[in-house]
Amino acid sequence: MLAWGPLVLACAAGQGPRDSAGSASGSPEDGATTGAVSSTEAGSDLDPSGPDSTGADGAGTESNPDGTGGTSGTDGVMDPSSSSGGASGCVGEPVVHFVYFVEADQVFSDQQRSDIEDFAFEFQQYWFEQLGSTFYLAQPVVEVIMADHESGWYVETADGIHGDPRWYRLGNIKNEVYAKLGIENFDPLHRVVNYPIARFDGRVGVNFGGAWMDGDDMTCIPDDGPTFPYDDNGPAHCMGHVAHEFGHVLGLAHEGPEQDCMQFGFYDSVGGTGMCDFYPDNVAAILDDPQNAGWLNAEPGQTCVPAR
Repeated sequence: MLAWGPLVLACAAGQGPRDSAGSASGSPEDGATTGAVSSTEAGSDLDPSGPDSTGADGAGTESNPDGTGGTSGTDGVMDPSSSSGGASGCVGEPVVHFVYFVEADQVFSDQQRSDIEDFAFEFQQYWFEQLGSTFYLAQPVVEVIMADHESGWYVETADGIHGDPRWYRLGNIKNEVYAKLGIENFDPLHRVVNYPIARFDGRVGVNFGGAWMDGDDMTCIPDDGPTFPYDDNGPAHCMGHVAHEFGHVLGLAHEGPEQDCMQFGFYDSVGGTGMCDFYPDNVAAILDDPQNAGWLNAEPGQTCVPAR
């Protein structure tokens, strides 16, 4: 198991994203449970007065999870037979899982699953362009989890991680996803990008080696355009949104020049809707971080069967 030090992120007002940063150790912030996850909320991203990030108000499109989306596997994880990408004999390398999380009161859509799959390959390509190398995607590329509870349960039920109810949803979804995928917090071979269907105030976060998005992103993934998660209708680029959160997974805080994805996060400039980039210092920090050793050995389009 990798030894992860505490990562506690704070956003300057009007700057960083409203997100939660996970910590395996250290003192809690904002009422988080000691020894679990620490969260700070400030600025434009996690401010309770101006909920942040992605979210979609719809319940998804009509499609039956027992149909074209694949067959139901163990513990509510579906294995879509239509998932593309070749493993090329790769087994057991570190992988990034993209998860389509279907709450019990939402409707599975194979189109949404397919959109996430396409987006996952675009995300892999994006990081190759930023870093000169990229990660393997898990095979299947999208793992569909048919959730145990309706969407409200994740919001209202204490998660055993956070002392602040604003973050119960993030922790509850994380707990269920990791249990159903059979992986651990800060697993040295697995990282996760999770997309639920339901929207809960646009709040996203980073905890225990995963990026936990909100339902809004389901609306911008198909065309990789902007989303508008903020109360003031400020834009966030769909790819930039998750790139910022995954930057935290790769070890970055809210640092770098103003135009960096980790600062404005989500878009290329104040009021802009274009895609942000990672500047050289942040690229170097990712490549030099020993916790990322072995993670960036793939090329775009490559998938790998994960170790279980």
